[in-house]
Amino acid sequence: MINKFKFYLIFLNLILLLVNCQNLNDYGFGIFDESSTCTSYIGNEICKNRLSNSEKIYTTPGGGIDKLSQISTLQILQKGFESLTFSQGICQDLNFIQFGMCDAALSPCIETTPKITPGYNISLPQRVCKSVCERMLIGCPQLAIQIDCSISFLFPKIGTLYNLTKYGYTANGGMYMVPCIDTEINYEMNKVQKNIEFFESCPYPLLLKNSTDPQYAEKRGYTYLTPTNCVLPCPIPNYTKSQINSVINMSKAMSSISFVLSLFNVITFGFLIKKKSKYNVCIALMAIGSSFIYLSDIINYGVGIEKQLCPEPGRVATQRVDSLCGFTGSIFHIGITLCVLWSMTMGIVLYSKIKQFKLPNFRYFLIGNLSFTVITLIILASAKKFQGGNGFLECWMRDRWYVVAIFWIPCGIALLLGVLSICGVIFEIYKISKNVSLKDSKVVIRELKPFVLVVTVSASLIYLFIFYFDSESKYDFYKQGVEDYILCLLTSENALDECYTVGPSFNSYFMFYFLIRFFGILFFGIFGTSEIARNAWTESFFVTKIKSKMSITTVSSSTRGGGGGGGGDTSGIKSSSSSSSNNNSVRKNYDDDFNSKNLSQPDNTIITNNNNNNNNNNNNNNKMEIELDSIDI
Repeated sequence: MINKFKFYLIFLNLILLLVNCQNLNDYGFGIFDESSTCTSYIGNEICKNRLSNSEKIYTTPGGGIDKLSQISTLQILQKGFESLTFSQGICQDLNFIQFGMCDAALSPCIETTPKITPGYNISLPQRVCKSVCERMLIGCPQLAIQIDCSISFLFPKIGTLYNLTKYGYTANGGMYMVPCIDTEINYEMNKVQKNIEFFESCPYPLLLKNSTDPQYAEKRGYTYLTPTNCVLPCPIPNYTKSQINSVINMSKAMSSISFVLSLFNVITFGFLIKKKSKYNVCIALMAIGSSFIYLSDIINYGVGIEKQLCPEPGRVATQRVDSLCGFTGSIFHIGITLCVLWSMTMGIVLYSKIKQFKLPNFRYFLIGNLSFTVITLIILASAKKFQGGNGFLECWMRDRWYVVAIFWIPCGIALLLGVLSICGVIFEIYKISKNVSLKDSKVVIRELKPFVLVVTVSASLIYLFIFYFDSESKYDFYKQGVEDYILCLLTSENALDECYTVGPSFNSYFMFYFLIRFFGILFFGIFGTSEIARNAWTESFFVTKIKSKMSITTVSSSTRGGGGGGGGDTSGIKSSSSSSSNNNSVRKNYDDDFNSKNLSQPDNTIITNNNNNNNNNNNNNNKMEIELDSIDI
């Protein structure tokens, strides 16, 4: 009877074993570290309220003091959440995926008791069910690159079997079964009760802002990487730190020098020269324009370029929020517009003089140029379009349509007119210079100063024009560069030194800012050092005062030197004074003569100075000198 009973028990165990073998694929055979412990969650918002059991997390090794595995796991989860943030619009069910990732990476912990394992208390991980993994892949198939739901010891259908025989567990052949965790239950409960939403995380140096909050609205200067709430850093990392510093240092030095030299030209041609000509007015107003450009730079660097253009992390300065940006943007707009318009005007005036045709009253140019500058400034300021912009060193308008409609189209037309005028001047000078003998070639060289200025300024402005529209034409390419930049941030270990956005080549970028800040030095080199500028300062009130004091001192010294001889001989001084006075008188008479000349009716006294027996070449030489003298300032 007993033998029959034993046989029955053996037969029953065999049947149970066969049943278990048939369902073996529903279980995973787990591995564990006997030094592991169950500890509470120590992380931040990443997995808070997303864990099925935040009080007991399977942690190895290091135990409950250092919790090393949690720290390293949270770093990996951070990268995963950053990748999910930029998967919005591509993947679905991202909130659930985050719940699943937290449970899979920070597994709930099961502790055995002495009743189960008499030899040792064991901490075991509770794995995520395979159904959870499959739902994650359905929502985001791209995860299949990193997650394999077929690995049974990580994603079992029912549970995980752990061999605890050596720890005294004897039931079920020593295989201790831990059921898998169904994340969907925790997800549905927290989603409803705690209103847990998708958690966005941005890789450094990107910053997370709430685009729906008016405080962080895009119009306040934030550049969002849609569809995320991540914003680009300010300034945007198109170039290395050393490259940016080289541009800033160049700009500081050039702007400071050009500002002083531009003021010199303003004083010289705007105030010291008494008899104003069209050229003096053009030079003075171009110098005023360049002074305004460099004044905006000086203010920016005085405040601090990064503080001025990036007043808050991730935010560029805008007129709506930062009044100083609006002020410096207005100054810069006035300056750059005046430079373009008066460069055009000087080209037209030069061409009219050399071709000997009459222009409309010069006041029309003055009114037109200043009116255009003021009107466009009012439009931009009222629309609040001045802002710092990523990658730029000044506040100005950044809205593409405003830039094109208000500046580049009208100023492009002005540039075209200036270039056409210059081409005409080149052609006329070429024709005239063929009839000038070698000994008179200095006349041509002397008279080319205004021409060289207009050519250089026009060429520089054309370069700026090409640079801007070339950058605009590559907008999609630069946008793709931002995507590559994000990918680099997500994968790089040293993102700050390895990851950069894409922009114009550094050399062209450097030249763009160099040319703008070179105008002041160029104007001074051509006009500030000219003879008329030197004469203006020589005859200025201050220099005359100094000379007068020096003359009085000299006379006094000579008188004392004569002793009792009834006074020293001052005839030499009188003669010198008389000679200087005569020279000044002659120069003044020449200037009056010079400014009154009309190309169509040249001064007969100059023409009749030529001998009637001179050949045609000499007549051409004289004509060349008269014409070029008439356009010399």
